[in-house]
Amino acid sequence: MASRAARPAVVRAPALIGSLMRNTRIRRLAVVVALALLIAPVTWLRSDPEVTTQDLVQLQPLGVAQPEGWPASLTLEGAWNVANDNPAFGGFSALRIEPVSNGLVAYSDRGTYAHIPRPPFAGSSPAQTAALPRDPLLRDPQDIESVTADSASGAIWLGYEHHNAIRRYSANGTSQFVQPDAMAEWSTNSGPEAMVRLSDGRFIVLAERGDEGLLFADDPLTGGEPMRFSIDPPGDFLPTDMAQLPDGRVLILLRDVTWALPPFASLLMVADPSAIGEEEIWPLTELARIDEAGLRENYEGITVEPDGTGAATVWLIADDNLSQLQRTLLLKLHYVYAAGKQTAREAQSPAGR
Repeated sequence: MASRAARPAVVRAPALIGSLMRNTRIRRLAVVVALALLIAPVTWLRSDPEVTTQDLVQLQPLGVAQPEGWPASLTLEGAWNVANDNPAFGGFSALRIEPVSNGLVAYSDRGTYAHIPRPPFAGSSPAQTAALPRDPLLRDPQDIESVTADSASGAIWLGYEHHNAIRRYSANGTSQFVQPDAMAEWSTNSGPEAMVRLSDGRFIVLAERGDEGLLFADDPLTGGEPMRFSIDPPGDFLPTDMAQLPDGRVLILLRDVTWALPPFASLLMVADPSAIGEEEIWPLTELARIDEAGLRENYEGITVEPDGTGAATVWLIADDNLSQLQRTLLLKLHYVYAAGKQTAREAQSPAGR
């Protein structure tokens, strides 16, 4: 998990600033270390999973209310704990809607995928957890962190952490991958954490470490040089995924590590791709925070489902890190995006604050 030092406010006491910065770094490092210690032993118990092609999944509704502070344009329609006995189920970092079945497909940091029944749903349904075919040139781990698709051609693109690679699956089942030179200097655990294919064919890719972004004019596998830009989210939030809205803007999902149980806070922000400039900060506008006790988890996947009326269903899925101490939560949000639209010129600052 990448982290960044907190950006202190400018005051007249340099010594105090230095002390606060050191304390902030120490507190954040302590949280990250504690999280690693919590996850590591339990993850070990679930290592080397047996992947089955037909296992059952249950959606357990959570009794949670609309979070305080959310705008009127955003409504929590449901929250579920996704339960499954297959040890390979979980660790989901990317989510998409399968156009043929109209179901949800989640991709994991172990190179597997699973079909998740669309809630509301009662009883059990086959999850069909399976591993994607390995490319012999992509060594393990097969850590999938992002997914995007072209509904017209049926192609999907997967972003692989550790390799800084983008892999394209064509509708006929063949695949190719590229490791763009522009991502070569990204650390092995920082990207491509978030990726979206825009409706005009361009691709946006964000590194998890939060300050680097790339805008490809076309499919990254065509070899074109991308435009470089940066983002400046509030506090220590880092991007985990993104998806495009029907009006052209992008919803960005971000996460922070906090002093809480589970030790995560999530943030939804909105951004306009037309405002991306070479070597400039992409303006972001805060939409809502997800840090209520009953909803708090490690959300890493997002997908958007328009309804054609100026609103959309937004699905979020949490990565349980294959740990028995965390949950695979699925959230269903209703977002009236037309009511909350804001142009780049209206944004108050680079972070929309």
